[in-house]
Amino acid sequence: MRVVSMTLGAHLFLSVAGFAGPPLIENADLEVVSSQSSLGSQVETWTETVQGTAWLGWHVPMVDRDQVLCCQNQACSLESTHRHFVSSSARSGSPRAAEILVILLRATDGQLEEMQIYSDGCRLDAGGSNLIWLEGVQPEESVTFLDRLIEADSKIEDEALMAMALHATPTAAERLAGMARQSPDPDLRGEALFWLSHTGASTASEVILLALAEDPDAEVKDQALFALSQLPDQEGIPLLLEILRDRSRPAAVREEAFFWYVQSGDEEALDLIAEILRD
Repeated sequence: MRVVSMTLGAHLFLSVAGFAGPPLIENADLEVVSSQSSLGSQVETWTETVQGTAWLGWHVPMVDRDQVLCCQNQACSLESTHRHFVSSSARSGSPRAAEILVILLRATDGQLEEMQIYSDGCRLDAGGSNLIWLEGVQPEESVTFLDRLIEADSKIEDEALMAMALHATPTAAERLAGMARQSPDPDLRGEALFWLSHTGASTASEVILLALAEDPDAEVKDQALFALSQLPDQEGIPLLLEILRDRSRPAAVREEAFFWYVQSGDEEALDLIAEILRD
């Protein structure tokens, strides 16, 4: 195991230009470790040995998008989760920003308590905590680990779903599609549909439409319609339009489809409203 230790002061950053390495981080007692076993085993071993509060992180390729997940105009404190998607131009100094996803876990006294995710290139402030950075984690292994967290109904399930959707590997979409079809928990099925729509997978619309047709839970059907509105490049807009024009469908489904269609801002929305008022 290769370990490199370093302490980063308030104004000293680790440069990642030219090699993989950790994200831009300050106020951290940092160890860089080569990943040589399963990610799940490494996280479990690390969690059990944590005394006080510490962080562990790794990165994976991120789905292609024109925004980065970061904090606006300042370093992101790991003590806060106030992150949002901002324009890639806000992080133009780091060409990796929109290409790499940073995943961080926080454990306290042997308990895994939190996950935070960022685009690479964000300045992070660890507040003086210990942080172990795992090099060489494969995207598929990362997805498998996140899948285990979600199946365990952990307190970080929501963040794990989002992180999975942002992994640039087909495995992520496959796992989300499996949850959407097979999970006994309707809340999880609905959330999986929503995040599946953000993966850019070519099969996403098919899985979402299948849930709309076959899922027994009305709220999951509502989530499916919302997920259609979230598909990239307005792929779901014609599908919503087709659904709301289909008079054989239940009125509640058509009304929900109409709501999300209008919210999409499609230029034909006003014409459709006028048409419905004339009927």
